[in-house]
Amino acid sequence: MARSLKLGMIVFFGEFVRTGVLVTLLPALATQKWHIGLTAAAWAISAHYLVDTLGRAPAGWLVDRWGTRRPLAVGMLISVGALVLLVTVGDKVPLYLLTGLYGIGTAPLWPATVTEATGDRHSSVGGAMGYVFAAWLVGAGLGPVLTNVLWHRSYSLAFLLVIGVQAVGAIWAPLVTGVTQRLRRPQTPLRTLVEALFRVRPLLPGMFAQTMSLGLFLPIINVFAQRVLGLNPYGYAELLFGAGAVAVLLMVPLGHLSDRIGIKLPLVAGFALASFAVLLLGDARSFDSALIFGVLAALAYAFILPAWNSLLASVAPDGAEGSLWGVFMSVEGLGLAVGPVLGAQAWNSFGVRGPFVAAAIVLAIMAIFYLSYPLYRLRRPAGAGD
Repeated sequence: MARSLKLGMIVFFGEFVRTGVLVTLLPALATQKWHIGLTAAAWAISAHYLVDTLGRAPAGWLVDRWGTRRPLAVGMLISVGALVLLVTVGDKVPLYLLTGLYGIGTAPLWPATVTEATGDRHSSVGGAMGYVFAAWLVGAGLGPVLTNVLWHRSYSLAFLLVIGVQAVGAIWAPLVTGVTQRLRRPQTPLRTLVEALFRVRPLLPGMFAQTMSLGLFLPIINVFAQRVLGLNPYGYAELLFGAGAVAVLLMVPLGHLSDRIGIKLPLVAGFALASFAVLLLGDARSFDSALIFGVLAALAYAFILPAWNSLLASVAPDGAEGSLWGVFMSVEGLGLAVGPVLGAQAWNSFGVRGPFVAAAIVLAIMAIFYLSYPLYRLRRPAGAGD
């Protein structure tokens, strides 16, 4: 447990900064200070996730060959530099370039952390991933809230916060990684990777779709809270904390549950509940109703995330874990790269409910897929890589 918590802190630092910058600071700066529009902010967010996505497979390859410590440390330092430069930007083109540079820095974060967390196949993978994703949720929740509060006082203070947290992460990550290393080099790592990818190819479209459904909300959630729900920064904080606390508290026990009962039921129940909750959230017009539906969505993702990543861990062959995780996360990241642009377009074209209805449809399709597909066929063959 202690090791999982230490690894979770890496994700906490990285995602605190990422969500603080992309969910709060960029939309606010683009619309209120730089006056370049919400669409420009959405494209900047997509530029970050596109570069982050394209970098995850190479980052995973480096993790397999160098271990987790060096790629993470270099990435964290690049992220600090990109954020320092971002403070001075007020134009679209350098904004896109710097959010892309920031994407290069964040690319090793998940392949390295997940490779460390799932390195011991005899431990509870679902439980370990529960701790990592609980830390992610805490960081992803605190980041937008605290930066939003500071933004209303001074954008310089808000940027100082995210740069400071990123710097702490750059110091912390090398201290707690590098324990799980490859014990041997596969004779044919490329063939092993291709065979694993071929076995799980039915999951690839779903990887894209389910993260795209989340990406739909990145450029609009802060605007929705302020303009539609009428929340001030503190009300927004209460909403995120209320819903996020449910996911954080349940992530680890539900991760252990997926280890005991299997991953199919948590995935089906999670996606079905997420579709229902998101659809209702689009109709929320008060704090109370938004909190209820947000809690339902948080419960859904507490079911989904540990089970989903336990499934992915079960197909990764020894010696190519980082590369395969990098490919998986590249596909997932493409969804996050496309989602913000589609979310902004849905908001502009169909109104407030547009992004919510689109996400609900995608999530419902995913629930039907996991209900009907025999997931056991995707697992790593017995003895593979052992």
